[in-house]
Amino acid sequence: MVLAAVTGMTLASCTNSEFVGDVALTTPETGEGTAISFGGNAGKFTRATSNEGSVAEMLDGQFKAYGVKKVGDAYTGAFENYIFWNATTTTDSNPDGDWEYVGTADQEYGSDDSKATIQQNQTTKYWDYSAANYHFVAGSPVASFTYETDATTGDIKTAKVTGLAGHINANPSGTALVSNPVYIADPVNVVKKSTTGGLQYGDEVPFSFKRQQTFVRVGIYETISGYSISSIEFYTQGASGWVAPTGDDKNNVVLASATANYFSGSTNGTTTITYDWTTTPASYTFEYSGLTQAKNWYGGKFAAGVPAIISTESDVDKLYGTDKDMASNGYFTVLPSATTFSAQPILIKCNYVLTADDGKGETITVTGATAAIPSAFTLWKANTTYTYLFKISQNTNGSTGNPDDPDNPDPQGLFPITFDAVVETSTDMVEGIITSVETPNITTYQEGSVTNEGKVVEYKTGTPIYFTAQNDKTGALFTLTTGGDAVSNVQVYKLASAATEADLQLKAPTTTVTTTLVSDATAVGSWTIPAGAAYFTPDATGYYAIQYQTKVATTSDGPAAYTYKVIYVK
Repeated sequence: MVLAAVTGMTLASCTNSEFVGDVALTTPETGEGTAISFGGNAGKFTRATSNEGSVAEMLDGQFKAYGVKKVGDAYTGAFENYIFWNATTTTDSNPDGDWEYVGTADQEYGSDDSKATIQQNQTTKYWDYSAANYHFVAGSPVASFTYETDATTGDIKTAKVTGLAGHINANPSGTALVSNPVYIADPVNVVKKSTTGGLQYGDEVPFSFKRQQTFVRVGIYETISGYSISSIEFYTQGASGWVAPTGDDKNNVVLASATANYFSGSTNGTTTITYDWTTTPASYTFEYSGLTQAKNWYGGKFAAGVPAIISTESDVDKLYGTDKDMASNGYFTVLPSATTFSAQPILIKCNYVLTADDGKGETITVTGATAAIPSAFTLWKANTTYTYLFKISQNTNGSTGNPDDPDNPDPQGLFPITFDAVVETSTDMVEGIITSVETPNITTYQEGSVTNEGKVVEYKTGTPIYFTAQNDKTGALFTLTTGGDAVSNVQVYKLASAATEADLQLKAPTTTVTTTLVSDATAVGSWTIPAGAAYFTPDATGYYAIQYQTKVATTSDGPAAYTYKVIYVK
């Protein structure tokens, strides 16, 4: 899965002649020196407020770079807070008519849309072959970045980035959040002579800028035949657990986390970038300061219930609700998750009222319906868009009765709210990759379990309980496996008490039950158990969880993901 698209900029030297400092020395091979220059996508540019247009447009025609070179045991400045701007006039430092950096203090640069002033004299720079290597960093817009070097080594240590804005709280009627783009370039290390095919003097050096904002939207639709959701209210996470819906924001979708400060938002926030030059390639981490941080993030408002009945509903208000901070396509601009956090599940819990479509006024109130987004999809990465879709169907794990009634425990053979996640990279002129994550339907069957004229399913001890998993869109059965780390792996757990899928995402079960695969199709009662199914035999009353793996763990994409079905055995 592609997690961030890049916008390529280049820093180049045209020869291998030896240069020292700012002065171009002649050599027997060339007789002249060549300036370090920047190349890129030149041309007309305008103020950019989204990932659109050319490189120059997205960067607003300017960026600030800091570069150091290692001479002896310490680093010294080469490009110290140099400002670069899109300019079509060719010079020694801008031979391709792309990006210029040579100018004097107080000189104006840029277009009418992004005119600014150089703060210091900026001179032509040349590769210094007496230096062991160079380190370069960059960011845009210029005013957002302040760089700091290490007092001992002289190397680039941190950057303070200001002007970050991201939605977190409900905004039903206020002023819309203004979020101008902030771009950070991956740090670049260039050595004098590479033996591994890495960057070396004379190569073009790429600056890969990533927009630091992230885009998130949350949609809800329902597929309950004969009924519509006439109202819906959402729980929040408090200091010690769920808080029932209350207040003016109760109709706004709430993504909740049990982890304090998991979500961050701001109108003008600050982050500290810490560069790590020991990794290959060089990297950075960041943490926030002065932001609004909370366990809850608010999406759109569904004041009139949930009118969407399909996940492809084109009316944004019906599928995603409304909010002043929401874009016309349903997305909110949010801040990416701080890299100091580890991934945690995101939860959703709601009450809703079903109203019959026959006009007779019949209603059914469902309380405590829950779902969880596995931790594999909950770290919001820079320059990435996320769409979370929740489907409410008749197979929901909410309660219409008393969950404390010992004769009618909940949940009982019920599916969780279906969760479908779509993670799509921002394109930035590069083709993005869309990954669709579907929650399978898990079907359970035990001979003789259907009682009371087919209206009640009661599972009993001592008899095998078979289960299958199928694609919830196509109906195709998945072939189950056990053990290892792979999609379609299954495991069964004995639970100490009642639990929902959201509970199990927060705290994975540990007491395993023997699971056996079905190798050949088998007739059991009125149902033919297909090959590739599995079963377990409960030996005690209580709650059991069937776990199905939907995603493998990878270094780049994070931990594995699972979905669960909980059943009660009498």
